[in-house]
Amino acid sequence: MSQSIFRSVVETIREPLLVLDPELRVRVASRSFYRRFRVSESATEGHFLHELGNGEWRIPGLVRLLKEVAAGGPAVEDIEVTRDFEHLGPRTMLLNARRIEAGDDENDDDEARVLVSIEDVTERKRAEAERDALVAELTRSNEELERFAYVASHDLQEPLRMVASYSQLLARRYEGKLDEKADRYIRYAVEGAARMQVLINDLLAYSRVGRAGERRPVEAGEVLADALQRLEFAVGHAGASVSADPLPRVLAEPTELLQVFQNLLSNALKFRRDEPPRVHVSAARQGGRWVISVADNGLGIEPGYFERVFVVFQRLHPAAAYPGTGIGLAICKKIVERTGGRIWVESTPGVGSTFFFSLPAAEEG
Repeated sequence: MSQSIFRSVVETIREPLLVLDPELRVRVASRSFYRRFRVSESATEGHFLHELGNGEWRIPGLVRLLKEVAAGGPAVEDIEVTRDFEHLGPRTMLLNARRIEAGDDENDDDEARVLVSIEDVTERKRAEAERDALVAELTRSNEELERFAYVASHDLQEPLRMVASYSQLLARRYEGKLDEKADRYIRYAVEGAARMQVLINDLLAYSRVGRAGERRPVEAGEVLADALQRLEFAVGHAGASVSADPLPRVLAEPTELLQVFQNLLSNALKFRRDEPPRVHVSAARQGGRWVISVADNGLGIEPGYFERVFVVFQRLHPAAAYPGTGIGLAICKKIVERTGGRIWVESTPGVGSTFFFSLPAAEEG
C-alpha cells in the first residue's frame, strides 16, 4: 500500500491510532487520537511519543518496549497503562503495538514503522471492579446465610426433640382420659412437632448442598440404580414402573446427584393420578453437557407454576393432601446450578411432567 493511501486509512480510522518511526516520533495519527487526547496535529506529528501532551505519555518502560518492536521484536498486546491526563483525568488504556514494513511509494523511506492502537478501558475496568465487588459480597452473604441456616437448624434439633418426645408421651398417657378438646390439642402438638422435625431436616439438607465434596466423573446410571434401591418400598407401594435409557458419564458429586434423582423420583411417585405411576429417565447430549430428563404420567403442573416449584418452601398442594415441606426441588436446583447447569420442567396438567437438568459431560476414558 502506498504511503498516501496508508496515511488516509490511518487518519480516518475510528479508534485512536499512532504510527511511529523507529525513534518513536509520530509520523501519522488518526483524527480520533487528536479528539480523544485534545492535542493538535502540529503538536503531534514529528514529535517523540514521550513529549506528547506535556509529557503525559512519558510512561516507564513503554519507550523501551516500543523500540524493541521497531527493531523487529515481537508484537505486544494489551499493555495496560493508567495515567492522569490533564484533560481527561485518571484513565486506563490498553495499547497494542506491532511493526509494519515500509510501503512501496516512491516518496516513502526504507524505515519500518510501529503501529500503536489505543483503547480506553476505564469504564470497563470500573464496571468489572463493581461487578467483582458485588459478586464477592453476594458470595459472602450466601455463605453467611448457609452457615446461619445450618447452625440455626442444628441448634433447634435438641429442644424440638424434647417437645416432640413429651408431646408423644402426653398422647400415650392421657389420650381418652381427658375431654375431646384436650385430645385434639395434644394431637395438634404431636403433629406440629413432627412437621417441624421434617422441616428442620430438610433445611439442613438444603444448607449442606456444596459441602459433600468435589465433583468427579460418575456413571449417572449407577447413581440412578442406587436411588431406585433406596426407593424400592415406595415404588412397590405405588405400583409404579420405572424405566431408563442408558445414562451417560457426568461430572457430579455422587451424593448430590443421588439427591437429585431421589427427589425427582419421589415427586413422580407422590403426585400421581389414579393409574399406576410410570416414570422414564433418559439423556441427550447438548454441547459439553448432558441433559437428563425424568418423565412421569402424574398430576402435571400449570405453566404459571413452572418457576415457583423450585422456590424453597413453595407448595402447590396442601400439606394434608401430600406430605413434604416443598424443599426437594429447591435442593435439586441448588445442586444443578452449582455445576453451571440449569433445571426446568415441562408439563401438561392431567397428563404428566418432565423435569430436565443439565450436568457437565465427563471425558470418556
